[in-house]
Amino acid sequence: MTTQNAQKQPTGILAFFIKLLQIILYIPIQIIFIPFAIIGIIIAVYKEMGNSKKLGVSFSAIKALQYRWMMHYFNTRPDPLSVAFVKKFPCESHFGMWSVLGALIISLRLFGFPEKLGKLVEPGEETGDTTAGIRVLTFDKIMEKYVDEMEQIVLPGTGFDLIALPFTKGKKVKVFELDQANTLNLKVETLKKAGIAHDWITYIPVDYAKETWVEKLLEAGFDKTKKTLFLWQSVSLYLEADIVKENLRQMADLCAEGSIIAQDFYSKAFAESEYSKESKNFLSIIEKMGEPAKFGIDMSDNPKAAVESFLAACGLKMTDYIQFGEKLDIEPFYCIVEAKKR
Repeated sequence: MTTQNAQKQPTGILAFFIKLLQIILYIPIQIIFIPFAIIGIIIAVYKEMGNSKKLGVSFSAIKALQYRWMMHYFNTRPDPLSVAFVKKFPCESHFGMWSVLGALIISLRLFGFPEKLGKLVEPGEETGDTTAGIRVLTFDKIMEKYVDEMEQIVLPGTGFDLIALPFTKGKKVKVFELDQANTLNLKVETLKKAGIAHDWITYIPVDYAKETWVEKLLEAGFDKTKKTLFLWQSVSLYLEADIVKENLRQMADLCAEGSIIAQDFYSKAFAESEYSKESKNFLSIIEKMGEPAKFGIDMSDNPKAAVESFLAACGLKMTDYIQFGEKLDIEPFYCIVEAKKR
């Protein structure tokens, strides 16, 4: 993961006038976009919430795709695959997002305003507002780190995120994606409509009410003797604690020597809507969509030790720990970890 090169910024009265000029230039662009934004919001909300419910796919499974689209247009990270996918995806609107964010995209590209949209925060300075994009890029970094040394990559519950495609294309590694049948079938259908190659990835639909993902994975050709990266992102928040533990234990049992499990955890305070107003609003929306938050680790005392203890109970030893917002004077709320079988 790379951040933009640090440049010497204007200060004092010069910085003030530059910012003032940027605002003056931005206002007429935003005014022009207002009618489009109103229409865009209606279309986007209908497709994101209405179509996802109608098609029986997870609302939260769309989020990583949205962040990749935004980072592409805000010049944070190029992602033409996600843009092409969104254009053909029935649960998201390329036009809607452009209508809502177009004024910001244009002003950022023309004269660098608002400046923060095109920049990544420094590691350890993440907040609830900046977590989503950094989370996506951190998992990208993990994928990039291990893709050449692993023989297999397994992505359970990856939703509509296209993380596997750019990193594994042309590689010898075998890739498995598992998710609910409605989600995976729609994902493959959209990939075909968008003309995005994906034939080297094995997609495994799972009916979690009737079958186990481990059985389906083994049936699809997973080899327990091969070194594997399990990348399990943004799923544990929506599961009961015992189910999270059981899934991690099952991953540990499938791990050959040298295998790695990459996983993220939210805090108990976040999951219980006690962290911030923004997190409470987000959790309220996803609960209305039938996806209530159910699990978080108590990070109020020693977050690293708490996560390490939880992983140990699952038969795993933590090998890396990234706590978002660690450098800030804020309550711990989210972390990404790497672990191996004990």
